[in-house]
Amino acid sequence: MIGEKFVDKCINTNVITSPWGHQIIENTFDNNVFEKLRKQCVEKLNFTTTELVQIYPQDYSKYEIDFYDETVNLCEQLSENAKILCGKYPKYRWFKNLGVNAHISVTPPLPWKFYIHQEGIEKIWSSVTYITPENNVGTKMYTEQNEKALVGEAPWTPNNTFIFCGKEKKTWHSYESNQNTNRITFNLFIMKYRNKCFFPITS
Repeated sequence: MIGEKFVDKCINTNVITSPWGHQIIENTFDNNVFEKLRKQCVEKLNFTTTELVQIYPQDYSKYEIDFYDETVNLCEQLSENAKILCGKYPKYRWFKNLGVNAHISVTPPLPWKFYIHQEGIEKIWSSVTYITPENNVGTKMYTEQNEKALVGEAPWTPNNTFIFCGKEKKTWHSYESNQNTNRITFNLFIMKYRNKCFFPITS
C-alpha cells in the first residue's frame, strides 16, 4: 500500500544535517500512482490564481482529483508511525493530541513568493512532495530570517519529497515559483490536533 511504502522510505532515508536536519525522499510514489496524481494536477489545478490555494481531501472531488483513498492510507500510516518518523531527528516537538493535516497546495506562478518563515509551532513533522511543473524552485533553507542567510535548497524534482521536523529559530525556509504556471505540491503534516486536521491520531 502507498502509505506503508512511503513510511518505509522515510524511515530508511538518512537525515541530512546541513544546514539543519531534513530528508529528501527520491521517487516517493510508484510511477503509476505519481503519474495519475501529476496528470490530474496538470489538467485540473492550473487555474488562474494570485493567492495560495490549499485543497483538502474532502474537497478533492470538487476539483476532480482522485487521490482520496491514497491520502487516507498515507495518513493512517503516518498516525501509526509518528513517533518513529519524528525519532529520526535528535530533537522534535510533541503534543498530547495529534492529527495529520493533508492537502494539495497550489502556489501561483512567478513572481509569487512565500516569505522566509519558521514552521508553525503546532507542526511536529512536515512533508512536501513536488508534483508539477517539471522545473521550478524547491524549498530554500536559511540559518536566519534573512535573504542573505540562504545556505541551501532542496531541489525541485517531481516525485521527490522534502521532510523535516520544525525547530524554533532554526528551520527557516521559504518557497516560490519561477515558472509561468502554478507550482503544485502534496503536503502532509503531523501536528497538534486542530479542526483542519484531516486524520486524528488516537493512540
